[in-house]
Amino acid sequence: MIKSKVWFEKWLVVCFFVLCGKVSRSTLGVNWGTNSINPMPPGYLVKMLQQNNITKVKLFDADYHVVSSMAGTGIEVMVAAPNDMLYNLATDPNAAPDWVKENVTQFLFNGGVNIRWVAVGNEPFLSSYEGIYVNTTFPAFQNIQNALIQAGHSEVRAIIPFNADIMTDAPLPSQTTFKPEFLTQVMQVLNVLNSTGAPFSVNLYPFISKYQNPEFPLDFAFFDGSASPVHDGSIVYENSFDASYDSLVSALSAAGFPNMPIVIGEIGWPTDGNVYATIPNAQKFNQEFINHVQTGLGTPLRPNMPFEAYLFSLIDEDIKSILPGPFERHWGLLYFDGVVKYPLDLSAGTNAPSTTLTGVQYPPYMSHQYCVLNPNVDLTNLTENVAYACSRSDCTPLYTGSSCAFLDAVDNASYAFNSYFQFQNQNPAACNFQGLGEVTTQDPSQGTCRFILGLIAETPPSGARSRYVLNLSTSLTIFVLLSILLIFT
Repeated sequence: MIKSKVWFEKWLVVCFFVLCGKVSRSTLGVNWGTNSINPMPPGYLVKMLQQNNITKVKLFDADYHVVSSMAGTGIEVMVAAPNDMLYNLATDPNAAPDWVKENVTQFLFNGGVNIRWVAVGNEPFLSSYEGIYVNTTFPAFQNIQNALIQAGHSEVRAIIPFNADIMTDAPLPSQTTFKPEFLTQVMQVLNVLNSTGAPFSVNLYPFISKYQNPEFPLDFAFFDGSASPVHDGSIVYENSFDASYDSLVSALSAAGFPNMPIVIGEIGWPTDGNVYATIPNAQKFNQEFINHVQTGLGTPLRPNMPFEAYLFSLIDEDIKSILPGPFERHWGLLYFDGVVKYPLDLSAGTNAPSTTLTGVQYPPYMSHQYCVLNPNVDLTNLTENVAYACSRSDCTPLYTGSSCAFLDAVDNASYAFNSYFQFQNQNPAACNFQGLGEVTTQDPSQGTCRFILGLIAETPPSGARSRYVLNLSTSLTIFVLLSILLIFT
């Protein structure tokens, strides 16, 4: 009798945690980008995901090293075929079957990777691409979906992560439709999604709305009410997300798919590189969004309808292109070294106990040393050396409105030198700068300005794809050079 009671109590406890786990992880995932000079080794991040009960991950490619690191974890994974593959996938009849075999089939063994989605392209109709992917996106998407079916992977479905550029810039959500120039292609995609039961995926960024339009009311980006609500008939929108989401609902309805499920492929707030990209703003937005999505309250046009969403992003990427803006390298919940930027309750909005985000345990740092300016030498060539360092590393925290913008000229140079030094794996020759640099073991970080300490590069196993390489365009290099020159004038 006593043994039976003890067993029953244990059973109740187990059921409680299982149910809580299902509630707390049912709708929220993270994007995981690897566009870094020495990315955090995947095993460290997978362990961090498991410790935080994050069970949904969206990737931007299908890197073997990253995907295989999630084998046996149960984490739901979205792999991706990048935009530069679309033409080949659309025109070569063998490309899609070969891609599926290499990037899906080989991982779907018993105890393997739980691949759920294949993203075909990423925001391929973005206006800045000037239509170069419009005519190849759907054929590539269709070929991948057919290849998945032919390979016997009916549980894995193809989707396309779009962005708001596919919709008209209507004044009200209820008036929004898909842009006429994209309608033929979008209708083709919608018909396939409807036949496979896959959702429509869209990336939404209230921060970008503020960045592109200074008149955009900042409080409308958040979720605690706005002094500038949008009145759409009897509906009052008090935040940008609900208005944007319902704009897509209206566009889908106008296209004949009023009940198609929606996945938010990317949403988040950066912490550096712009006056509005701050830790307080990012913490506020992401925490309020987590609360909003996990309550299951939905939006005015889809009340009480839960939806899936992927926060952008898990970790900073220090060689990501900054052509859209210097904030592009700072979207992470974690710094590039896996350190948590700010507290987040990942269980907010659910019945589960409060869980605070925890970072990577024991990051694989290089030696505890930094490269700084020696102020006691001839500084004649300082400006050109700082420009050289920044053009080959990451100096976005030095930009106006960023976390290191308050530094003086000497510390500006030290930040640039150290960034290059760490990017070069702390090679002693990388701290020369014509005699201007010197190595120190004292951390030069100040206040909000965090001098980086590099991570040990991990050699991928045989067969893994090569990492991204730093490839700055001429125009970007000139932009950085001019920016640095302004700092010292």
